[in-house]
Amino acid sequence: MKIQSKVFREIIFNFKGILFKNQDIISGEELVECDIVSKDTRNILNSLKKLRKLNNIYYVWDYNKEFKKLIYSYKYNHRRVMAKLIAELVKEEFYYVLKREKIDVVVSVPVSRKRKNERGYNQVDEILNFLKVNYVQLERVKNTKKMAEILNEEDRNKNIKGAFKISGNIDFRNKNILILDDIVTTGATLREIKNSILEQFENNLNKKNSDNIKIIVFCLAAAREIKMNRGEI
Repeated sequence: MKIQSKVFREIIFNFKGILFKNQDIISGEELVECDIVSKDTRNILNSLKKLRKLNNIYYVWDYNKEFKKLIYSYKYNHRRVMAKLIAELVKEEFYYVLKREKIDVVVSVPVSRKRKNERGYNQVDEILNFLKVNYVQLERVKNTKKMAEILNEEDRNKNIKGAFKISGNIDFRNKNILILDDIVTTGATLREIKNSILEQFENNLNKKNSDNIKIIVFCLAAAREIKMNRGEI
């Protein structure tokens, strides 16, 4: 049944691609068959990107209208192919951070099972696949409300609390860890992942190993809220 369900979703997504014209995300112009975005849009996205760092968070774009159109098309219009474009745009910055921070393990932020079934893919995993880097996946054990719909930071923290589980066969001891996410708003999701990783060592004889863990975040874009908090997670 699971295989049939997956095949059915793929058919629906492909059918949507036939029904709707391939339009540019910024200009709205119709694209030739194989183009993901127009040349002008690619140039705009390139011109707006700049690698910056807030504490332990690296990000490439501000959460501006151009980026919003890019990420909305990718996540909510079922344009899975956008992952290839995004990977191409951030590849140089991503590998720079890997080298600079001497990263041992890359971690993908998981989406809930419900969200993955709706979308058909994890948007972060798809980007990592095109970046051709090995990464580990955490388990999302709780279906949460969409964080974008929750404005209060305390409610965001409650919503995401206990959402992640670390598999017993993932060893984070004495590692430099890079967490990849698409957007950081208040940092609630990233804080919960960080806490889930560190909780591995609570009530454990090897608790001192948590002192040797370094956690770095690489995000496509940072919102105003996290900048006001100076990137604290």
